[in-house]
Amino acid sequence: MTKPALWLGLALAVAVGCGDSPAGGADPAPLPGTVYGEGVECTLAVSVSELSDNIERYVGKRVRVEGLVTDVCPKRGCWIKLASDREYESLLFKVQDGVIVFPMSLKGKYAVADGVARNIELDLEQSRRHLAHKAEEKGETFDPTTVKAPITYVRLDGVGALVRDRK
Repeated sequence: MTKPALWLGLALAVAVGCGDSPAGGADPAPLPGTVYGEGVECTLAVSVSELSDNIERYVGKRVRVEGLVTDVCPKRGCWIKLASDREYESLLFKVQDGVIVFPMSLKGKYAVADGVARNIELDLEQSRRHLAHKAEEKGETFDPTTVKAPITYVRLDGVGALVRDRK
């Protein structure tokens, strides 16, 4: 690893509170922002596109992703969508209902999210019910006959998050 890359890695580790503090030193200052759930611990950091492209490497592992909050569950605040580093792609960050509640005001803010990677494979009937539920949450109409094939999607089962105004 080159020296600049090593320093960047160390800076990122300190920025999220990873690792032990130096002997006799204080813990690094936490990042500003609002903490949800358990917050963000030092976990494997991956981009949304890396997670999506190589989900088999990450299934069942705790990972950290970052991105702009593009959507929030309008009913219970039980999920947020994070924009990918790749255009037209996002990741669902889902928490147990009532354990963490994300307010609608998070749209447009920047989130660092910590959770367990999952690859959700649905059969055709499950796909229709899932998409019908999503439409209902948003008050949209949905015709289940338009779904002709099962869907698969990547999801992060949330442990905690840190949300702030900008990156």
